[in-house]
Amino acid sequence: QPSFQDFKSLEIDCLLANDLAIEVCRRFVDRDLNRCFSRSTLHSDAADSYEMHRAQEINARIGPRFSAEASDLCIDLHNTTSNFGCGIIITDTSSPDLHWKLQLCDYLRCRVPNVHILLDCLGDCSEEPYLPLTAKNDLTFEVGPQAHGTLVSEVFWNQRRLVFGALDFLERFNRQQLSDEERSEKTLEVFIQTGAVHYPTRSDGSLRASIAAELQGKDFQALHLGDPVFQDLESGEMILWDEPECYPCFINEAAYLSSGIAFQKTMRCQLTIPELRSDGSLCNIELPSVD
Repeated sequence: QPSFQDFKSLEIDCLLANDLAIEVCRRFVDRDLNRCFSRSTLHSDAADSYEMHRAQEINARIGPRFSAEASDLCIDLHNTTSNFGCGIIITDTSSPDLHWKLQLCDYLRCRVPNVHILLDCLGDCSEEPYLPLTAKNDLTFEVGPQAHGTLVSEVFWNQRRLVFGALDFLERFNRQQLSDEERSEKTLEVFIQTGAVHYPTRSDGSLRASIAAELQGKDFQALHLGDPVFQDLESGEMILWDEPECYPCFINEAAYLSSGIAFQKTMRCQLTIPELRSDGSLCNIELPSVD
């Protein structure tokens, strides 16, 4: 098995982001750590929770965010309770660095099963609150399904394949050892996040419906007009999809329940990824507009 010492051109640092939450086997103690890295939160003098203090510590170690001293890349490793498969999430899509990140995604897609590539922000991401944005470049590897506090062998090994596959690509890119095929222009399927869908609720804010059985576990599969989406908890009546076709993900994600989010909508598209040139120059990637 590979080890971090194999990648001589890379300076690799690892950390567990939320130590206290790990000790008590919870996602977070006071507030979601992965929502504490916006510009305003990082510079707040009123850090009133463990996670806000921790975010400032992590920012000092990996960043500081928006600074020349920030790390070149942060890879954030997540598990999800949804049937997400092996997800690669990119938030900062406005930089020419998107070029090599999408080439890396294609490299991983060819080596790891069931890879989905999700772009979750088009345009300015300076107020997005996610941890990997503390570095100059962000990647999140989101692998599931796996319930919090459990270990699923397939999820563990796929996460490991993503990590060491990414490091192998970066090492060989730095040493100019990628093959002509690995550098070549490609067409890549990606999903672009377009918005959240919330659970139907009663007047007191409690849930009125659950995810329909026909939708459960169907992450990244087409949701058509008239398909069942929710089932009323009292009558059993199906609530049908009344919007244009989309590709839902994070369906019934446990971490979203407190926010009332049932799933995220995405659009599927094909992007042309230019050749990675040997001189290291990068190209802007043309992305479709999202209404």
